[in-house]
Amino acid sequence: MRIRLKSLHLICKRAEEKIDFDQLSYFYGEIGAGKSTIARLIDYCMGGKLVMTPALQQEFVSCALDLSVDETPLWLARNRDSHQVEASWGVENERRSLILPIKSGKEELLPESEVYGISDLFYYLGGQRPPRVRRSQIREDSDLERLSMRDLLWYCYLDQETMDSAFFHLDRDAEHFRRLKSRNVMRFILGTHHEEAAELELELEALRQKRYRYEEGARALAESLEDSGFSTEIEVEARVQQLVQKGQRIESDLRTLRESAAGTIDHATEHLRAQARHIVTELDSLQEAIAQVQEAIENDTRHLNQIRALSSKVQHVTDARDVLQGIKFVRCPACTRALPEREGDLCPVCGQEPPAPEDTREHTKEVEADIRSRASELEELIRYQRQQLRNMKIRLGDMQERKRVVDAEISRSLRDYDSVVMSQAVTREREAAGVEQEIAYLRKLKVLPAKVDAMRGEADTLRGKEEGVRRSLREARESAEKDVTNLKRLAQLFLDCLVRARLPGVSADDAIKLEPPWYLPAVINKDTGDFAEVSYQTIGSGGKRTLFKCCFALAVHRLAREIGAILPDLLVIDTPMKNISERENRAQWEGFHQLVYELLAGELNQTQMIIIDKEFHPPPSDFTVPFLSRHMRVDDEDSPPLIRYYRDHPRPPAEEDESSEEQDAAEE
Repeated sequence: MRIRLKSLHLICKRAEEKIDFDQLSYFYGEIGAGKSTIARLIDYCMGGKLVMTPALQQEFVSCALDLSVDETPLWLARNRDSHQVEASWGVENERRSLILPIKSGKEELLPESEVYGISDLFYYLGGQRPPRVRRSQIREDSDLERLSMRDLLWYCYLDQETMDSAFFHLDRDAEHFRRLKSRNVMRFILGTHHEEAAELELELEALRQKRYRYEEGARALAESLEDSGFSTEIEVEARVQQLVQKGQRIESDLRTLRESAAGTIDHATEHLRAQARHIVTELDSLQEAIAQVQEAIENDTRHLNQIRALSSKVQHVTDARDVLQGIKFVRCPACTRALPEREGDLCPVCGQEPPAPEDTREHTKEVEADIRSRASELEELIRYQRQQLRNMKIRLGDMQERKRVVDAEISRSLRDYDSVVMSQAVTREREAAGVEQEIAYLRKLKVLPAKVDAMRGEADTLRGKEEGVRRSLREARESAEKDVTNLKRLAQLFLDCLVRARLPGVSADDAIKLEPPWYLPAVINKDTGDFAEVSYQTIGSGGKRTLFKCCFALAVHRLAREIGAILPDLLVIDTPMKNISERENRAQWEGFHQLVYELLAGELNQTQMIIIDKEFHPPPSDFTVPFLSRHMRVDDEDSPPLIRYYRDHPRPPAEEDESSEEQDAAEE
């Protein structure tokens, strides 16, 4: 899968930083300049977690990644602390946008695309179906789950924190679930999940889900039959015979009634008419009560509006009094005549002693409080009346429906039967009709126990088919496991990388032990054999571990390139020279970089690589692969840090001079 990073956009509180990428991008410089944060932000845009450094804690707002997936332009943007990624892809006239969750959900976000999250979008744009693997490697009936792009990225992003402490989650100290995931990735890259096994796994999953549906349906239907007291056909048939006999008795009673001339039997319609009269009386009362409540609501609402208007008038009067309080009238505001002289503090207009401001404000507060209280009481009363009105309308609807039913019963009774004897026969005929309906229902119910048996039989048949598919799948897996061509090739490529990187203690005559299902590589010395295996856990030095892990990642990418495996042709390494000195370990320093440059110029010429390190090892003069390098220092305008304006702890001038002298000496 061809993934090409173009640029990273970091939105900070005071500026926006843009980091461009080429086929080879080399970031190097001081500690704390933000080199590792570049890789973390790339991973963050693709759905990963972000380590919040002090600079990011203070300045980070959002970030965006401009890239392409198999030539399709893609823009990924993610805000700080967000669990969603905004994705936009395609050309201008056909551009599409989507908000994608970090973790895939159960709802398909694009029709018929199998896109449930950000990880699936990469498969979709790359024209690939998400590979499916078993959730458990022990249980053969384990459900299938999609192999996430995040799992594949374990072999595409070597982060600084786990560079010398974890080996792609394959080591025995890794979390169990992640270890199984990483093994699935290795199987997928090596081809042990080939097409036949994948199709058989999908077929097995479909059969298992179909069997579950039959078993669940049979169980639910059987429980329903047991709750109704008819778990077998015999019980249903016994109930049918009882109803048949009851129907025969009712028919005999009907014949007796028709032949009877008794005149003392109450007419059935009298009871229905009494019900109708009672319902009509209640309907009239309800309609009258509804009208009264509606009128009361209108009156109270009008009163409430008047009170609210009064509150506004009081406020206007108060405002006017405050405005006019400081005005000294010379002429009467009504007739414009000159006002007489007043003694003391008397009002020049009316001649009365003005009230104290405190009394005025207190009176205003009392009026406003009384208005609010009255308004609150009216609002509560209106709410209660409206609730009462709703209940009465519901009751009115129920009574109208009851009246309709009773009227229909009266009409049918009067239409069909004229005599007292026939009115009583109506009741018996209704019972007979009920018996016939129950018999018809039970005869339909009679087939359900047989349906339960049929569903259980179908589930047993599917279980047999599952066993057959499971045997075929087991054979396909064994066949794939026996084909160790790609595994042997991976071991050869890994040894080649170790030798060319000049890992101490490894020679071309050694061998690599790489066996399923663990896929933990170990170097077998030509002289000591299996007695002294060198693995990631036993290699000892942190610097050796770093080279060991980087070489394995390069070997995996070389193999994926050879066999056409679905692996993003992107490799981010942070930091390949961790725990390795460019002066004390010059051979390893030069050997690893020479290996990288040769692979990029040859086998991995379609792979984009980002290297983050403390020092820069320039490529050879004949290196034709497009590349860029960026020197990053904490407090340097010419080689700025990731966030150019951010300064955490500026260094004293003396330390800068000393550091500069040491760097000059190292370069010499």
